[in-house]
Amino acid sequence: MRLADLIQLTGSAIRAQRTRSLLTGLGIAVGIAAVVLLTAIGEGVQRFVIAEFTQFGTNLLAVTPGKTQTFGISGATISTVRPLSLDDAQSLRRLPQVRSVVAFVQVNGAVEWKGRTRRTNIFGTGSAVPEVWQIRPALGRFLPDDEPRHARAFAVLGSKLRSELFGNVSPLGQRIRIGGESYRVIGSMRPKGQMLGFDLDDSVYIPVGRALAMFNRESLMEVDVLYQAGPTRTRSQRG
Repeated sequence: MRLADLIQLTGSAIRAQRTRSLLTGLGIAVGIAAVVLLTAIGEGVQRFVIAEFTQFGTNLLAVTPGKTQTFGISGATISTVRPLSLDDAQSLRRLPQVRSVVAFVQVNGAVEWKGRTRRTNIFGTGSAVPEVWQIRPALGRFLPDDEPRHARAFAVLGSKLRSELFGNVSPLGQRIRIGGESYRVIGSMRPKGQMLGFDLDDSVYIPVGRALAMFNRESLMEVDVLYQAGPTRTRSQRG
């Protein structure tokens, strides 16, 4: 059959069944549009999740406490609790490829300064947060590298909390109250945004040991480990 005859035959069939041809074409268009839309949504969600996790860097592991229930095979782990302690964080720091470790606990509480009060995220952390979380101070400095159980009462403000409490006044050296205790502000962080629902700008950072004692907690929520990618080297190889 010649191409001209094929085109003429197809055209006559379409004209003879206009409604059926229209519905067939509409179904094909809707199917293509649905595939394109779902692909675009899936790619968008993937990029969002990757952006949320990689804003703190790529070589980062989050270690969380053991569950109280498990669906694994071993019966010995059912209904047991394996909390994370400060000693666990210190042990992780000694591993060969580990660069820095942040012990982390988070609660919500009131921060007060001269009659102003704001309920916000209270992050108990360590001195390695700027390196591990990729967030830098905009003013002053971050928490010093004190021994966690005997850390000094220092606090660092998120950018939004600083604006809400202090406005245009410099917070450095000011005394604020957190959970009924007095803390001296030594720094304020640059804007960072949200991470999986946590507003890092509307927050205050205090030493993790003090946060555990303040809220009578025994276990850390998480230990973030920044590691060095590449082959493992022993201590003798590292010199």
